[in-house]
Amino acid sequence: MRVENVLKGAPIPQTIEVYYFTFAGGFDGPRPLGFWRVGYRRILWLRRDSGVLRTACDGWDGCTDGVWSGAHPDYRPDPQKPLGYALVDFHLTRGKGPVNKIAFATEVFGQEPVGFPGLEEYAIEKLKHLALTEEDEIKSSACESLWIYTVDLVKANIKQDAAHAMDAAYCQCSKKADGNVECK
Repeated sequence: MRVENVLKGAPIPQTIEVYYFTFAGGFDGPRPLGFWRVGYRRILWLRRDSGVLRTACDGWDGCTDGVWSGAHPDYRPDPQKPLGYALVDFHLTRGKGPVNKIAFATEVFGQEPVGFPGLEEYAIEKLKHLALTEEDEIKSSACESLWIYTVDLVKANIKQDAAHAMDAAYCQCSKKADGNVECK
């Protein structure tokens, strides 16, 4: 496996082997560990075990995150900030190179308020930037995520920050006849 970044912990080589236990037979349920699409990026939670790197989970894939925002080869996490800031950066900042717009838009929307507990203000700033600099599906997803912050959280300052971000990014959201929200 090729390593693009190390977000926390000691440096590791650019190419590594990762070990994990998976199911030997058939399975029914969520995606098993290791069923990743070749060529796509993932954040892996690893630990050292008997001299090798192992995933923090076995069986079901609960210890990796897909990253659809592109390459972030020059990214260096701030060691003074919690790891969550780096996760917000990876999921809500366009990287270098080609990016699948639909996959990135899905990732942006999938990181709605529950995705970053305690980092809502930081995530709102990233979403505002995406809503200002992107177009089509990605802008729409950023605006819809901001809208969710305005209606789902109980903290008044978060709702207010999200509403201001929507105004600054010219987000226009409206309820459709089926009750869903559509943002532009």
